[in-house]
Parts: sequence; C-alpha cells; structure tokens
Amino acid sequence: MKTNRLVLMALCGLALGLVAGCSGGNHSADDAADIVLSVDIPQGIADVAVNQGEDVAIPSLLIKSQAKAPGRPMTVQNDVVLNEWVVTFTRTDGGTAASPEWRNYYNVYVPAGGNASLDNYRVMPVEFLRQPPLNQLWPENGGFDKETGQDNIRQKLRIDIYGKTVAGQRVSVGFEFSVRFFYAVGQ
Repeated sequence: MKTNRLVLMALCGLALGLVAGCSGGNHSADDAADIVLSVDIPQGIADVAVNQGEDVAIPSLLIKSQAKAPGRPMTVQNDVVLNEWVVTFTRTDGGTAASPEWRNYYNVYVPAGGNASLDNYRVMPVEFLRQPPLNQLWPENGGFDKETGQDNIRQKLRIDIYGKTVAGQRVSVGFEFSVRFFYAVGQ
C-alpha cells in the first residue's frame, strides 16, 4: 500500500513538474525567427502643431532585416510581413495625462537581408490632436497644459511593430522618439 502511494505521489509530482515547465514564462517564441529587424529614421519629427490639420507622420523610415547569426544563409522563408503597429504615448514634461494608445494595421513586406522604406508613415491620427491632453493647447480650451502650465506638451512615442516570417515565426521591432506638441499661431 505504501509503495503504491509513493508511486502515485511521484507520478503526480512528475506531472506537475512537466506542466510547470511547459508554461514557465518562456517568451522566446516572440524572438524565435532567424532574423532581426532594426529601424533607421533619417528624418524624424521634433515639433507638431496641433492645428496642422493632418495626421502626424514620420517623413522617412527604413526597416532593415539581417540574420541573427552573421554568415547564416537567408532564404525566402526569412522574408517578413509586418502587419500590426502599436503606438504608445508617455509624457516627458512632468505631466501624467498622455494621448491614448493607437493601433494601426498596415502590411509592410521586408525581404530577408533587405529593407523596406516608408515615406510619411503615420504614427498618430489627426483626431488625437483634438483629444485630451492635446486639446488643452487649443485657444478655446485655455491654450496651455493644466498639469504643467506650459503652452506645449512633450510626449515620447513608443512604436512596436509586429509580424511574422514567411515560415510563420513571430518577429517584432520597436523604437522611440520624442515630440513637442504646440498650437501654432497664424495657421
């Protein structure tokens, strides 16, 4: 009887160990692809007038693909299709209220070992320029940020881009830059 109980307990312990090992937080599947992506922004955005009347866009953006291991051969299976862009805003001027997160679903093809060039890629829809906290910069709303007392709002934009290789491996790349939002008099 004791032997059966010991065997049963050992089997239960083994089963629990296997289950815990399988779900133990290994997130390497997100980076399992044989390639790595990088982003180069030759011309970024420094200042944005909230009354410009158009989407906020990066004038020029280059996404590069390269092998994780130097010298490793790349095939068409390593080509990437990026399809989800997530932009997260955080304040850098001492304020706490930031623009809402924005998701954009836009397909970009990046060949293995090559690059994709984007011009005027939008990172914020024009509607956000009239929503909190940026709406405070409009003259009819006071013309200044209620938290900082300044006539501008500075935010960091964190852009995370997600996709898959042709082989089905998940890939992602992220980058950040800062923007000063203000109301331009005379526009």
